[in-house]
Amino acid sequence: MGDIMSGSTSLIVRTVTLEDAAAIHSLNSQALKYDYPLADTRRRIESIASRPNSAILVACHGGQVVGYVQGDILEATYTAPMVKIEALAVNADQRHLGVGRVLMHSIEQWAGHHGVDDILLNSGEERTGAHGFYAAIGYERGKKEIHFTRHLRTE
Repeated sequence: MGDIMSGSTSLIVRTVTLEDAAAIHSLNSQALKYDYPLADTRRRIESIASRPNSAILVACHGGQVVGYVQGDILEATYTAPMVKIEALAVNADQRHLGVGRVLMHSIEQWAGHHGVDDILLNSGEERTGAHGFYAAIGYERGKKEIHFTRHLRTE
């Protein structure tokens, strides 16, 4: 995917590079409250970026990464393929300026280029501001689910 220019020439959306790892690490920590090591973030970016059914798009303003979105094409036996938004993060000082909207539009375009018509995302109950944002850009609240996890590795 090539660069995407927003309506403002000062915001550029492009595909992630490994040089963006520190910025993504910072966004994950600051915006999403995920404390994950920088070296592991770099490895995850390298792995995800190599998959044709995954995308990480970064929004840059003044040459600096100010937000990103990650999407993966999911396929299941009970529905048409859909893109699942794994993360959307925008620097606190760039929120309410249209960065998130441009990133979501960009990942929707990416989905369309891959023949996918539906987007799915999960948002924590406590992220009420995010819920309002998603509703404002046309997303509808889906069914309520309970999230289960299990850690398999014992150390």
